[in-house]
Amino acid sequence: MEEKKEVKKTKKDVKSKENSSKTIKKENTNKKAQDSAKKSAVKESKEKVTENSSAANKTQKENKKPSKVDNRLKIILSILVIVLVTAISFGGIYIQNKGRMSNIIPEYSLGMDLQGSRKLGVIVDDSTNEVIYDKDGNVVTEEGEDTTTKEEPVNPEEVLTKENFEKSKEIINKRLQLLNVPDYTIALNEEDGSIMVDMLDYSDTDTVAQYMYLPGKFEVTDPDGNVLLDNSHIEKATVKYGYVSSNSNATTVFLSIQFNKEGTEKLKEISNTYIKSTDEDGNDNSKKVTISIDGTTLVESAFEQENATGELQLSIGQASTSSSDINEYIRQASNLAVLLNSGVIPVTYVLDVNRFVYSEIPQELIYIAAAVVGVITLVTLLVMIVKYKKNGFLSAIAFIGYIACLLLAIRYTNVMLTLDGLVAIILSIIINFVFVFYLLSLIKENYKEKERVEVELDFQKALTKMLFILVPLIIITVILCFANWLPLYSFGMVMFWGIITLLIYNIVITRTLLVNTVKEQENQNFK
Repeated sequence: MEEKKEVKKTKKDVKSKENSSKTIKKENTNKKAQDSAKKSAVKESKEKVTENSSAANKTQKENKKPSKVDNRLKIILSILVIVLVTAISFGGIYIQNKGRMSNIIPEYSLGMDLQGSRKLGVIVDDSTNEVIYDKDGNVVTEEGEDTTTKEEPVNPEEVLTKENFEKSKEIINKRLQLLNVPDYTIALNEEDGSIMVDMLDYSDTDTVAQYMYLPGKFEVTDPDGNVLLDNSHIEKATVKYGYVSSNSNATTVFLSIQFNKEGTEKLKEISNTYIKSTDEDGNDNSKKVTISIDGTTLVESAFEQENATGELQLSIGQASTSSSDINEYIRQASNLAVLLNSGVIPVTYVLDVNRFVYSEIPQELIYIAAAVVGVITLVTLLVMIVKYKKNGFLSAIAFIGYIACLLLAIRYTNVMLTLDGLVAIILSIIINFVFVFYLLSLIKENYKEKERVEVELDFQKALTKMLFILVPLIIITVILCFANWLPLYSFGMVMFWGIITLLIYNIVITRTLLVNTVKEQENQNFK
């Protein structure tokens, strides 16, 4: 009985072990299945990530891929701008004016060393005047029974001194400055007092020749010829203009004379003494004063009221609505103001020399020099094209545009060109050559090392390096722009506009051409 129980128990244990083994196997199988599912999910997830990454890279490449049409359009537009500017600079813009075609682009302002000059020479007046004296020794205008006539020199001996000659030269020099003569030299012969002015021949040369040696003697005299006011009482003369009345469009030009303290007091006294008045019948019986310059009467009149301002306004010409008439009156008033502001020349001069002198540099030599510079430039551009292919070709086109822009800048800024200015033009061209060659070499070098070329960075690097090298030249250029000697001034101004044009033009045009050209080449590489 007990044996049977043990057998049953043994069978039961075996069966329990078998069931336990089956359970373990089943759990192992489930675990393997789960691990396999996890691995499969991870694999699928990695595949999806890879696919997403590939898609993202593809999209990014597509976004970075430059537009071929946009690049070419920018290149074409830049070239068209260059062609247009070059045609205007070297050819001009012609419009019909008064039945003939005229170029509206300003001409070059050439200095005396390139264009020639006008020589204006004045000498001391050695003539005599016939002077009439009465029996008391007073000067009179008409001969009588007790009058005496004498021949007296225009310039007495006591006037002909070295000091007066020097003062005359200083006053003439001041007048040339006030008349804005662009280029001139002045020389004094201390022995005979003659003065020679060598000046640029331009539109106002004849006006300068007329006014530069006049005495400039201002006088306000009473009816008896007594001088009430003269140049010593003048502080400053200016030109003013305005409407005659609020209801009129006519403009009147005035020569405004501001007197100093002493002159202001005298003008106040004169305006109270010589005031307009009439008699019982209404007839004018005013005591009048005469205002004249170098014996030419400007005004003969009486004052309507007291003048305590110290300013005397003399109308020049008539009230007019014509712009040409108004400009002519302004010019006349300005010339008179120059005489009053420069002082009285102590010696009386006459114009002795007035002739044009051609430049010592033949025009043919200038043309030959320009041709040589042109040939050298062309050869250098050909070397650029051969060495740098398409980039070199477009840079050569851009370079021609730079020269055209520089010449236009010189014309429109009215910079006076001398030989030194021409040297500055050549120096600007050389600097631009160096910059463009260096930029092209950077782009070519980066093409060998990288798949993609950052032209913007290359351009920035080339520009920064050029500016760093040019710092001393820029400082010298700015200083020379304020020079009083025309050759240095011409060099400084031309160099200034050369550097300004170089920076702006290359940033706007050259950079646009090269950046879009490289992008177009990369666009082809994407294919």
